[in-house]
Amino acid sequence: MKHPKSELYAGLIPAFEAKKANGFASQLEVLALSVENNEELSMVSSNYKSLLEAINQNENYVDSKSNTFEYKVLLVKSLLEIAAEEYAIGIVDGNIENKFEYQDALGFTTVAKDIIKNANSLSPSEEMKRKKIIELIESLSPLWPSLVPTDSINGDAVKILTAVSKINSL
Repeated sequence: MKHPKSELYAGLIPAFEAKKANGFASQLEVLALSVENNEELSMVSSNYKSLLEAINQNENYVDSKSNTFEYKVLLVKSLLEIAAEEYAIGIVDGNIENKFEYQDALGFTTVAKDIIKNANSLSPSEEMKRKKIIELIESLSPLWPSLVPTDSINGDAVKILTAVSKINSL
């Protein structure tokens, strides 16, 4: 989370301005600072929830196609692919090479899970697919034994890409 504004947010600013949306820059910055400053997990969690609320408010500005279940599945896969890239930078051969990229990977995975968990008005087959995707994402949780890693980690970005592949075959 060392560089959320430049890496994650800057590309969204023109869209927010065009739609006259408030965006969520301040909430993202507060969360990033709380992670960087190694604040208590309860504070990080609270800041994360505030960020999600702001993101959800801004979702009202997206078009109806973006709210379809299949679009959300595509978004989840994209977020998990980014998470795999970040994780591969953060954890190399079980060693912590970049804790910020490791944390970013967790953030992308968490957001992906929240997006699919909050999908609603689904057909029975979509609901079944949603549950399987949630299970696949939850199976990745051992990749992040802690928010701020201090020991080596038995994890590999390939596990995230394998989950994406399984989602593709659903």
